[in-house]
Amino acid sequence: MSKNSNLEYYPEEKILNPPQHAKDEIKIILRNLAKDKSSIIADFGCGGGRLTIPLLKDGYKVTAIDIDERSRKQLLKTAVKIKKDKNLQIRKTFPKAKKYNYILGADILHHVDMSKYLKLFNGHLKKGGKIIFSEPNILNISWPIFISLFLDWKIEKGIIQINYLNLQKQLKLAGFKEIKIICLSLLPPMIFNRISLLKKLNIILGNLPILKLFAFRYIISAHR
Repeated sequence: MSKNSNLEYYPEEKILNPPQHAKDEIKIILRNLAKDKSSIIADFGCGGGRLTIPLLKDGYKVTAIDIDERSRKQLLKTAVKIKKDKNLQIRKTFPKAKKYNYILGADILHHVDMSKYLKLFNGHLKKGGKIIFSEPNILNISWPIFISLFLDWKIEKGIIQINYLNLQKQLKLAGFKEIKIICLSLLPPMIFNRISLLKKLNIILGNLPILKLFAFRYIISAHR
């Protein structure tokens, strides 16, 4: 959900056939949803559908929200391709009075003013509703290196908001409760996923009390 014309677009092939680390990320997010397919879900900063498409495939109806027109067009095209467009509503912004059971997102909180948008999400959730977001952790050294080599700090500068302690603080200030932050791995999972034992060890280490502060990626959930 970027306002920058240099936005990197997630390829459709990776949305339809995600790499293993992305499959693991999506699996955890889906696991946090109720099995009731009538749940009202918003995917904030949906892009081309990294989360929206798996949600549609799993039988959910989704309101996908993104200010970027090209992303919205790509998402609709992909939804039509998998014959799930009837379960999809695409919008530029949140409908004013709409309330959701879930508001989800991936790699979007670090592109917005998190304190402002967390309050916005809280206002658009039903009582007991839940947010679930996946975000990179600035305190993991691999992200500053990756951004410096391959991305643009002008676009990714908001990642400095994303660390364990600040996430806890901002969620509480926005009125959320039952805050849960789990780590997908300590080190970049794509390096270790081919060996089952190393993959498990990477996840375990990432969720240890001190090491958790430096984990590679967080799955953040909290209730209204």
